[in-house]
Amino acid sequence: MNDPTDIQVRYSTVDRHSETKRFETLEAAREYAQYWIGPSPEIGCGYAISGDGIGKIEVSGIPLATLFPEAGR
Repeated sequence: MNDPTDIQVRYSTVDRHSETKRFETLEAAREYAQYWIGPSPEIGCGYAISGDGIGKIEVSGIPLATLFPEAGR
């Protein structure tokens, strides 16, 4: 029997709002992350930033790049 994947996505903003959600599927985690910062954010070392610089996504349980396949490096 396979255990569900445990993906944690943390969304935070420059005005200090922050929330962390857990997901069992890549698709759900990707939808959440892209809802907040778009499909092609700027990718840093361990985080992704929205084009306007307001939102940031951090993830554990999967590689960050899997949430944003359209964001070329």
